[in-house]
Amino acid sequence: MTTANPPTPASSDPFGMPSGSGSSPGRRGTGSALAFTTVVGVLALAGVVVGFAWARLAPRVEMVMTQIGPFPPTELEAGKLVAMDAWYAILAGGTGVVLGAVLGTIYLRRGISMVFALTVGSLLAAVLAFVVGDLVANGEIVLAWHPRAQPGDTLTTPLTLHAFGVLLVWPLAALAPVIPLAWLGWAGEESSASPVIHRPNSPDMGQESAVR
Repeated sequence: MTTANPPTPASSDPFGMPSGSGSSPGRRGTGSALAFTTVVGVLALAGVVVGFAWARLAPRVEMVMTQIGPFPPTELEAGKLVAMDAWYAILAGGTGVVLGAVLGTIYLRRGISMVFALTVGSLLAAVLAFVVGDLVANGEIVLAWHPRAQPGDTLTTPLTLHAFGVLLVWPLAALAPVIPLAWLGWAGEESSASPVIHRPNSPDMGQESAVR
């Protein structure tokens, strides 16, 4: 007589899950790539929108040409120069915080890849906002303004940034919500994992149960 071989038990991981269950590495890689592309794309689109808004909201400054270059004639006009950078910082900071919180919440489980996507996307958004704003307001990208005019002529400054460190407002604002979101996520995981304590039955308890 031939005896049938007993069925081979399915291999399982230390957590009791079959080895074939779960998502494959290929699917995980595709999901991470899609998440990265989505985060970067959303931030890039936001940068374009902020560029249009910056071109419309930032003030224009009237300058008077002097022997040493253009100079604001009044304190009000000098304040408008600061307002150009301030409007960019306000728009970039507000948009970065909101999108950082929303995208960080959605893709929190991606971990470090989500942080990398937010960094790349926010830096791209910063550059796009500046370029789009300059093109819409000036028709060209103005990095430094050196007009040629006679002393005493009145000029209108083009839209540009006078402190390019303002570009860092985007990544700082987008990454600001990540730390509290990550902390809340870790705290939630720790609180949901309740420890199970197994207490061995003592001989006295077994005898009492037998008598009963």
